[in-house]
Amino acid sequence: MNNRVWQICETDKQICDKIMAENGVMPITAKLLANRGLIEKADIENFFNRDGMPLHDPFLLKDMDKAVARIEKAIAEKQTVCIYGDYDVDGVTSTVMLYLYLCSRGLKCEYFIPERISEGYGLSLPVIEKMKGRVDLIITVDTGVTAVAEAEYARSVGIDMVITDHHSCRETLPDVCAVVNPHREDSLYPFRNLAGVGVVFKLLCALEGDTKRILDLYSDIIAVGTVADVMPIIDENRRITCIGLQKLAKTENVGLLALMNKAGIIKAGKKSKKITSATVGYVLAPRINAAGRIACASRAVELLLTNDVNEADIIAEELCEINKLRQATEQKIYEQAVEMINQSGANDKFIVLAYDGWHQGVIGVVASKIAERYSRPCILFSLDGDTAKGSGRSIKGFSLMDALSACGDLLIEYGGHELAAGLSIERGQIESFRNKINEYSENILGECETACPLEIECEVKFGDLTEKAIDEMLKLEPFGLSNPQPVFVLKNIQLKDIVPLSFGKHVRFRVCGVENGRNCSLNAVSFGMAYDSFGFKEGDICDVAFTADLNEYMGMRTPQLFVKAVRYAESEASEMTKCNNCFEMLCNGKKYENAEKDIPDLADFRSVFRYIRREAVGGGSALSLISAVRTLDEEFDIHVTLCKFKIILEVLNEQKLIQLSYRPDGNTVFVKMLPSLGKINIDESPLLRTIRAAKA
Repeated sequence: MNNRVWQICETDKQICDKIMAENGVMPITAKLLANRGLIEKADIENFFNRDGMPLHDPFLLKDMDKAVARIEKAIAEKQTVCIYGDYDVDGVTSTVMLYLYLCSRGLKCEYFIPERISEGYGLSLPVIEKMKGRVDLIITVDTGVTAVAEAEYARSVGIDMVITDHHSCRETLPDVCAVVNPHREDSLYPFRNLAGVGVVFKLLCALEGDTKRILDLYSDIIAVGTVADVMPIIDENRRITCIGLQKLAKTENVGLLALMNKAGIIKAGKKSKKITSATVGYVLAPRINAAGRIACASRAVELLLTNDVNEADIIAEELCEINKLRQATEQKIYEQAVEMINQSGANDKFIVLAYDGWHQGVIGVVASKIAERYSRPCILFSLDGDTAKGSGRSIKGFSLMDALSACGDLLIEYGGHELAAGLSIERGQIESFRNKINEYSENILGECETACPLEIECEVKFGDLTEKAIDEMLKLEPFGLSNPQPVFVLKNIQLKDIVPLSFGKHVRFRVCGVENGRNCSLNAVSFGMAYDSFGFKEGDICDVAFTADLNEYMGMRTPQLFVKAVRYAESEASEMTKCNNCFEMLCNGKKYENAEKDIPDLADFRSVFRYIRREAVGGGSALSLISAVRTLDEEFDIHVTLCKFKIILEVLNEQKLIQLSYRPDGNTVFVKMLPSLGKINIDESPLLRTIRAAKA
């Protein structure tokens, strides 16, 4: 649909020089600090002094005093309390931490996390009904702020409620003992971006009266929940996460240890990977999340609560297997969603898709991938009978909650954050919803082509990527929202030694170039980019966007690039633009100088078709147009222009000899051979006739 724009930050040289002079940092670090608005020496010192960052008074949170009073009453009167959580990592870690603490205070405590498919998100009237006469107090974690009717029913059956949440508030809050949420309109709390587990952390600090003790006990759990819920890693979240990652590296939590072992973070009793926010976000969190998405989140709670090593190993192995199933399910839905978008031909600002039987537990993750691929907010609905449950993901600068509020009259219910939300709707209202949310989005988004750029910190040279420079850059960790892992770009480099990894799931290659008269090269890997879909060939001159780290092996530390995106260098990209312009002119029957060289004859068709048939074996193959033309010239002595090659592909596609699907970059095309329909006369192609008319 559209190409994701690479947006390279422009940094004021004078500001960078000032940062370097006052703080003694290297040029790359100075640019990173400037890009984050950290210019003054005191602010930079505070940022690097992670242990010295402030933690705010928990009683600044509205209703915190009421929450503490009601919980202390429950402890004093030996009442029964139920923790009512959510099924994601934030909800699981919140539940675990509060349960451990309340049990340590001698409270009779139980927990409940709804099953995603059968019971849905948030508080449930039937569940509250089952608690009647047995539970004195419900404490919600990571949920509850919109549960007005449920709170009223709980009160009517004699159950008090304390709500702790961090989701967006509605105009009317539930009538309960306390609603602790930094997003309350009347909140005076100086930091609004706590995760659900962060709100529970503040509650425990208020109950205990000793923040250090709570951090000593639970900071690893808090960090996992905060990072997994993609909270901004700034302000007190930065300090909490820093402390938590340090504790996680030497955690005594039996369940976390088992999970890190099964996930390969720990091997033979030793850490095999550095524990960073990426470790949590990409390794631990998906496995914990998988329980709530595919099975039951209570299983993840059991893992983090158990002190039995054998039980922890069994559950951790189970979560890893569930995660594999989750990945396969996601991939299938993702492919179906992309196919639906391709077939519809729609150019909606807001992508809305619905399908019978899509797994409700994973459509949110797929919506995130679709939003990133097409640079547009997206909602996927799983249809079941007369209703549909949906999950949405947004893009930077577009509030999903505001959009849903504008369409609230069409929805059964909805809730969430600016960038992620859940909702339900009647099947018959989906088309009206699609139209209404696109009408709303038209005014907000404007041109979608730049709505979700790949944000790049700065261009670098090989000489910038030294061990010392990367070491210093890594002092900005932990990375996350509002302090993203830096993405850099190397321009006009050559790709070499391209090989598949993990049976073709990933790609490894070397980036090479000449700098200051010497040959330079670095190892690079692109995780998640299938080898068959990579599209680029050895020798291609490209720009590569990447994050950098240090690979430690046999006592050696060498820079390694983790590739986010690859595109052709400007010189080759301009050739593609020229090709597309010529192609459009010929398709419209317009002449231009030397058009004859771009119009294929029958021999060209035969030569190229043989090449394509060789390349598109099996299910098909991704071809870079530029690389294909170079290969034809160098390896097969077949000389065709870029425009001629594209014309041949399009005519073969028109005649149903092949099937084409262009990637967003416009240069990479997936080619699939189609079953033969017998002898086909290329000269009868309407497209080719139009093109040949331009030559006449």
